[in-house]
Amino acid sequence: MEHNRVLRLEHGINFRELGGYATTGGQTIRWQKLLRCGGMSLLSAHDLAYLDDYGLRYDIDLRQASESQMSPDRYPTQTNYQNTSVYPFTDRRVDRRLKRLFKQMGTDDTFGPQTYAKMVTDAHPVKVWQNLFATLLANDQPDQSVLFHCAAGKDRTGVAGTLIMTALDVPRETIVQDYLLTNAVFMAADQVDNDTIITEANNGDLASRFNSQLNVEADNLKMIFNVFDDIYGGGIGYLREVLGLSQSDIKTLRQLYLD
Repeated sequence: MEHNRVLRLEHGINFRELGGYATTGGQTIRWQKLLRCGGMSLLSAHDLAYLDDYGLRYDIDLRQASESQMSPDRYPTQTNYQNTSVYPFTDRRVDRRLKRLFKQMGTDDTFGPQTYAKMVTDAHPVKVWQNLFATLLANDQPDQSVLFHCAAGKDRTGVAGTLIMTALDVPRETIVQDYLLTNAVFMAADQVDNDTIITEANNGDLASRFNSQLNVEADNLKMIFNVFDDIYGGGIGYLREVLGLSQSDIKTLRQLYLD
C-alpha cells in the first residue's frame, strides 16, 4: 500500500499519517500506525474500505459528546471506537507555576496559548491523554493504526500529536511543522486538487505556500513546550510526572511505533 502524508480518501477531513517523521536518534515513525484527522461523519463506503485495509483498529474521538452525537463518526466494523472528550476543563484554580509562566510569556489574557497550556495540565484532559497512551501501548500488532481526532483535526488533535511525537523523540521543529500542516491543508483545499495536496505534503512543500499566514498559529503549540520545560524539566519529565508513563512505557512505545 502506498504511504502518503495526506491519505487518499474521498471525504476525509485533514486525514493524515504521522509515519515517516524522523526522530532525533535517526529512527522514523512507522507507517500505518498513527493517524490524525478532523471529523469522520462524511466518510464514504470507499473510504471505510480503504481504512479497513489500512489497518484502522482504534478511533479515539476527542470531541465532546454533543459534537459526536451531532456528527457521528463512520469507521470500519472492526475498529474500536472511544469517545473521550478533552473538554471541559475541571480545575477551578490555575496552578501557581502556570500563572507564573503566563505572566512571563505575556499571555495572561491570551485565549489560545492559555487553552493549550490547560489542555496538558488540567485534570480532565490529563485523564484523556492517559487513556490515549494506554491505547497506544495496547496497539501492539504490526500494520494496525490508532487514529485520534477532533472536529477540524487541529487544536485537540494537535495537542495529542504533540504528546505522542514527544514520547517518540521527534524534534520539536517537526512537531510544529506537522501542526501547521493542518491549516495548510485547509487553505490548499480551495486552490489545488487533492493529488497536488498529497504530493506537496509528501515533499514537505505544502506549508511553505502559506508560511507567512501560519507563523502566529505556532505560538499556541509552543506554549506547550514552555510548560514542559519551565514546569517539568522537559517533555519526558511531563510525560512521566503528569501522565505517569514509566521509562519502560516510553521504551515500549518506541519499539512499537519506530523503525
